[in-house]
Amino acid sequence: MNTKDIYKESPIVKRRKLISFFALSLSTAAAIFGLFWLVFILFDVLRHGIQGINWELFTEDPAPPGIPGGGLRNAFVGQLEIVFFATIMGVPLGILAGTFIAEYARGTKFAKTVSILSDIMVSVPSIVVGTFIYAILVKPIGHINLGGVVAVGFLSAIIAIIFGGILGFIVNKLFSIKNPATGRFINLLITLSSVLFGLFSFLYLMPKLVDKIQGFNGWAGAAALAFIMIPVVLRTTEDMLSLVPWTLREAAFALGASYFRVIKDIVYRAAATGILTGVILSISRVAGETAPLLFTSFNNSYFTMNMNEPIASLTVTIFNYAMGPYEDWHTKAWAASFVITFFILIVTILSRVIISWKYKG
Repeated sequence: MNTKDIYKESPIVKRRKLISFFALSLSTAAAIFGLFWLVFILFDVLRHGIQGINWELFTEDPAPPGIPGGGLRNAFVGQLEIVFFATIMGVPLGILAGTFIAEYARGTKFAKTVSILSDIMVSVPSIVVGTFIYAILVKPIGHINLGGVVAVGFLSAIIAIIFGGILGFIVNKLFSIKNPATGRFINLLITLSSVLFGLFSFLYLMPKLVDKIQGFNGWAGAAALAFIMIPVVLRTTEDMLSLVPWTLREAAFALGASYFRVIKDIVYRAAATGILTGVILSISRVAGETAPLLFTSFNNSYFTMNMNEPIASLTVTIFNYAMGPYEDWHTKAWAASFVITFFILIVTILSRVIISWKYKG
């Protein structure tokens, strides 16, 4: 009997093979079970939703209750607006916060605390987020329109960040700064200029916008969705940046690159696929949220693109139509569900194609 036969007949090998086969069978069964329900849900949405797809669904506004016909143009436009502005608010903040935690605060107690809080925020029910945003952006406190003040302050902060980024880009392009002390001084001047510009924007926009943003409005809905997106993007960005080997940064430092340029040109490129995955995941999650919008943007039966007032959304419309007594409403609810599912699928595929094409090397 040769060594190969002894190895094959060993009881230890047989036991390990049996355990491996058992574990593999359970894993395969669990994967098939989950895949079955995914296919079942998609097939059910496709089977019911395709019946209500027509041109009028996208080009006409809702008909009066009980009268067949009409469409969901107001809901489609409102949903795109709310998700777009939520993405504009949530994705940059999440990426910047994740970058700070993974790069500048790496290994500190503050970074660990923020990571734990982000994990908690990911699992917070969306209806809690909706009531929180309702309390600070929708419901007035006495004679103070706190929602308008917060909205104007946030807009001013975004304007200041954009102004600082443009100013820093211009300075880096026009001047070649090699002295670290000079670079720190110029960065301080840029920061102070951005803060002053933000304060000026706040004082200028306050009397013009604060009274227009009150009660149920689209900005509150976008803020609620952005609040849900931020921890998802933050944790994904932090994890992806932490996986980039530190030796890549050291190689760039050895060539004289600043930390900002290392992050922008080296680290972000290496982690682009993972960061984009987190962004898509966050958009996919908020695109189907209903509860936060019930407390913030509410709904509107008419077509409007004014984010300062209640605005229609596809998810709230699906909820109302699905609970309604009319068969035509049920058909439109299935069609809207199909559109949301198809939209997320297309965005995911296009993003993957773009990433694989741009970073295939």
